[in-house]
Amino acid sequence: MRLITPRRLKESEQYMRELAERTIDGFLGKGECDFIRDFATPYTMLVIADLVGVPEEDRDKFTERFSQPADGGGVGSTSGEAMADHPLAWLYGEFCRYVEDRRSNPRDDVLSGLATATFPDGSLPEVLDVVRVATIIFAAGHESSTRFLTSAVMTLAEHPGLQRTLRAQPALIPNFVEEVLRTESVVKGDFRLARVSTEVAGVAIPAGSHVMLLHGAANRDPRMFESPDEFRLDRANARQHMAFGRGIHTCPGAPLVRAEGRAAIESLLARTSAIRISEKAHGPAGTRQFRYLPSFVLRGLSDLTLELDPA
Repeated sequence: MRLITPRRLKESEQYMRELAERTIDGFLGKGECDFIRDFATPYTMLVIADLVGVPEEDRDKFTERFSQPADGGGVGSTSGEAMADHPLAWLYGEFCRYVEDRRSNPRDDVLSGLATATFPDGSLPEVLDVVRVATIIFAAGHESSTRFLTSAVMTLAEHPGLQRTLRAQPALIPNFVEEVLRTESVVKGDFRLARVSTEVAGVAIPAGSHVMLLHGAANRDPRMFESPDEFRLDRANARQHMAFGRGIHTCPGAPLVRAEGRAAIESLLARTSAIRISEKAHGPAGTRQFRYLPSFVLRGLSDLTLELDPA
C-alpha cells in the first residue's frame, strides 16, 4: 500500500499518455482493432512494468510474452498448459532476477521497495516470498486494468451520445471511470472465512463457513445507488462503489487503475471522432454477442472488435 504512492503515479502519468498515443498509432489508420490485443493488453502491461521497475531493455520480452493472452485470459488465465509454460511461471523467473539485483543495487522503484522491505524484527524475507508478492502485483495490475479498460470502451462504443459529451467535457472522464467501475466491477466477488458464528439478513453463518462477498451486487444496491442499473455520468456518489473493496482490504492498485483509465480514455476520445462496436464481429445493436471470461470471480470480455473514425 505504501509503494504505489501519489508521487510515483504522478511521475508515471506522462509515460501513460505517451504510451497510449503510441499504441493508438498502431491501429487507428486501419479503422478497426481488436481492442484487447491491440490496445488494452500492451498498454496495461507496459504501464505496470514501468511502475514496478521492469528495465526498459526487458520490456520487449514482456510485450512479446503477453501480447496474445491465451483464450483472452491474460496473465491470470489457465488454459490447460503445463505450469512450466504458464505466464506466471515465466514471471517468477524474471522477478527472481530483479529482486536479487535490487538487493545488491537498489533503485527508486517499487521492486527495490519490495526487495529491501523487512519483517518487524528487521529480517529479510526469502527471495521467493518477495517474488510472489511482486508477481501478483504485476499480474493483478495488468489483468484487472485490461478488463476495466475493455468494459469502459465497450460502454463508450455502445453510447455515441456519451462519447460526444465526454469529448466536449473531458473533465467528466473521472466520474465516467467511477461509474464504469461501479456497473462493470472487474472483481465480481471474493471469499472470506467466517471466524465466528453469526447471522446475516436472517441467514445463519456457522463459524468455519466460506462466504462469497459479491462486490458486483453491492454496487447495484438501490439503497446506496438510485436507479442502480442506469449508467449516470453525473452520479454524485459513483465513487462509493465497492469495486476495489474497502478498508484494510482496499486494492492497493486502485489509484493506478484510475490513472491509466483516465489517460487511455482521454487519448482514445481525442484521437477519434467515433468509436463503434463491430457488427460483423458482435452483431447489430440490441442483439450483440459478447464472450466473457469463464469465471465467476472476474468479469471481463474475452474479445472486443471496434471500428474507429480518426478525429
